[in-house]
Formats: sequence, structure tokens, C-alpha cells
Amino acid sequence: MSSDRSCEEEIAALRDSLATLGDPWQAGETLLSRLGGESRAVRLGVPAPSAAEVDARADLPGQMSEVALGTAGQACTAAFAPTGELPRSFDLRKTCDGDYTTPVKDQGECGSCAAFGVVAVLEGTAAYTRRRAGLDLDLSEAHLFFGHAKERDYTSTSGAWPDDLLGDCVSTGVTFEDYWPYVDSGAGALNPDWPNRVAHAAEMVDLTRDPAGIKHHIYGYGPVTACIVVYEDFFHYTGGVYRSTTKDSSGGHCVAIVGWDDDQGCWIAKNSWGTDWGEGGFFRIAYGEAFIEDYPEPRPTTLGCTGATLRAWLPAQRTLGLSVSAHDAGGWAYLENLGWTRLSGGTGSARLLALLADARAGGHPVSPFVQNDQLLMVQTTF
Repeated sequence: MSSDRSCEEEIAALRDSLATLGDPWQAGETLLSRLGGESRAVRLGVPAPSAAEVDARADLPGQMSEVALGTAGQACTAAFAPTGELPRSFDLRKTCDGDYTTPVKDQGECGSCAAFGVVAVLEGTAAYTRRRAGLDLDLSEAHLFFGHAKERDYTSTSGAWPDDLLGDCVSTGVTFEDYWPYVDSGAGALNPDWPNRVAHAAEMVDLTRDPAGIKHHIYGYGPVTACIVVYEDFFHYTGGVYRSTTKDSSGGHCVAIVGWDDDQGCWIAKNSWGTDWGEGGFFRIAYGEAFIEDYPEPRPTTLGCTGATLRAWLPAQRTLGLSVSAHDAGGWAYLENLGWTRLSGGTGSARLLALLADARAGGHPVSPFVQNDQLLMVQTTF
């Protein structure tokens, strides 16, 4: 539960420290500022690093910053990269004529941040690799944390590791929010029909201790999940490029990196503490800061995926184009929020094409059912 304790003195002292550094970022009262120490800690969710692992990485921040600043102009051959070279700055919220992130959420009083970081990766990758900013997936963090993570004996107190949860998204998949809505207490249950409303991650990619690889992946596929050491001043962050002013830490936390800016020397990331924290729920953090490129842990902690497949009914949308040729078993439909989607072959293809053609001619939306990026069925309302 939140605390009514005053945080004015804490923030005032922090602002004095920031002033001596030239005010690289701004501190103020946030929802997290008003929480007691235990409530702050439970909003993390990655096991705290050991002193030995932190000491072993003493030279890492400088190395990571140097590498990150040297990537502009590198050839980028990733499948979905918008150009052939890495730019000096990139932001998935404003590229290719759209925003390829999903709305910021609030994990509440539960150590479920790894589920939020992984879901952000899957949702963003699904949209970006399709170039469909309007895809607007809303996947279930509850399924990932209270389902998959629980099966691994993770709890709200222990937190979880993102490599385990992203691996579960590859092997088993995660359902949509409406099939298990998130409540921080873990209340609710998984809809038994979830195998018919599920997203799977494609190949998982380990980007740990590889700033250049992180940029190439974001530019070519979408968001990357990463773990950070959370220092006490981070709870009061309201804007700017974050650098810690203290050695006092509260534990580990999982976020999603959605871009970078070489001129500011920082990553752009999405958090799961609601929109009243940070820059509308996002934050900028200096290269090498808080061990964001390589959390003090032997396992992989900075990860992405190369795509996402869906099996689900999706929201109603317009049919903007149809294509049929002698070389296609069923043809293709260009749907408003999906782009070009292959129609499944077979005896139903002709009827499906006819429905889509009628819907397009009349300007009527259709609700598509897709599986592995194939269009199997549509529902109409005309």
C-alpha cells in the first residue's frame, strides 16, 4: 500500500545533488516517491545483483558508452530496418509514419516487471515487423506472470527473469489481455479458450553486453527488454537523461528499450509504473548507466525477438486491397491494421475472397481471424 510520508526533504537533497552535476535530469514527486521502502521494492521484480557481480563490472559502464556512441553509420541488414545504416537517433514512438509502442501500463504492487518488459517487446515487435502502427495488440501480463512465471515457482516477492518468460512466449505463447486481465493481486483466471487467442514470439535473441547489437535489433525488429539496477533516486525521476547520484540501490527492474539518441548519449525506454512517473511513463537513461546493457548476473538479461505470430480474432478493420494470381493458393488481402495477409488456401478461399470484396466495395469493416499470419476467416456485420 502507498504511504502518506513526506518526500519533500528527500527530493530537495536530490535536487541539490543534481545541481552540482549541471541538472542532467529532473526530480520531483511521483507516485513512487510517495511509497514506503517496502512498496517501492515490490514494484521492481528482478532479483537484486550480488556485490561480486557488480564489482566484476566496474569498468563496464564506460565500455558500453564508448561502444554505443560509435554505431552511427554502421550497415544494418536486419530484415525490417527502414534504411541500410544506423542513424544517430531513433525512436519507435515516431518512425515509419507511426508509433510502434503500446500504451504504458502500471504493474502495481507486484514484482511482475519482467512480464511487462517482455510483453512490451512482443507487442512492439508484432507491430513494427508488420509496419502496422495500428495493430495495437494488448497481451496479458497476467498470463505471463501469474501463469507461466508461477509454474517456474516465481512469486511477486521473488520477481522473475525475462529470458525465462520470453522463452515461454516462444514455446507456449501468451494470450490477450481480455482473456486474463491483469490485477496486481493475481486475481482472475485464464480463459480456457486461450489457445485460440494467443501470440507467439519468434526466435529469441540475446543482446547482453552488446550496445551495437541492441541498436541494430531495435532498428530492424523492434523493442528490446533489459534489466537495470534501480538506485534510490530513480523513483523521483520526472524527465531528462538519467544518471544515478547515489550508490544506494533497491534491487533490479525490467524495462523495454525503444530507441536511442547519440547526441544526448542515451537510451529511450518504457517503464511499467504508469504514466504519472517519468516522461509519460517513458524515460531516457545514459549509455552504460545502471548496467542496462549487462545486468550484474551471469544469465542473459538483454533480449529481443525477431517476430510474432498470432492466432486470434482481431478488431474489425477495413479491407483496403485484394490480390489474386495463378501462383497464389488463396490470394492476399490488405487489411487496415494488418497489411498484406495471405488467405488460406482450400475450398473456402473463393467464399472468403467474395466476402472481402463485398466488404471492400461497401466500405464495411471485417473482423479477421489470423493464424501464423494467414487469414483463415472473417466475420462481417453487413
